[in-house]
Amino acid sequence: MIYMKKELNITNAELKVMNQIWTIGDMVTVPEMVEILNSQGEEWAYQTVATFLKNLEKKGFLSVTKKGKRLCYFPLISQEQYKRNEAEGFLDSTFGGSMVNFLTAFRGSKKIGKKEIQELKAWLDEYDN
Repeated sequence: MIYMKKELNITNAELKVMNQIWTIGDMVTVPEMVEILNSQGEEWAYQTVATFLKNLEKKGFLSVTKKGKRLCYFPLISQEQYKRNEAEGFLDSTFGGSMVNFLTAFRGSKKIGKKEIQELKAWLDEYDN
């Protein structure tokens, strides 16, 4: 899949929908998506889900095709591509594109334990080779 950097953001609700589409890994109709989302304990209305799918299509994250009388939506990007783009955008906008500045923000934080530091060192060693 080709993925171009998106200037449009996905809302939290749209991301819930996208996460389900990525999990399914196949085309989905509005009624199917409503059923999936509602099975998780939330109340999603048909029109709301239809609007989110249409917005995601307009933003270039989904495409749509007609199957019989129903519209079927499918992703144009993978979840990994989305996460990479979001991470790069966050790094650029918040830390001037500097990974060092990003990691420095965690210095002294209890959020990074010794095990994670070791994993980061191993990752950097692997990246350097």
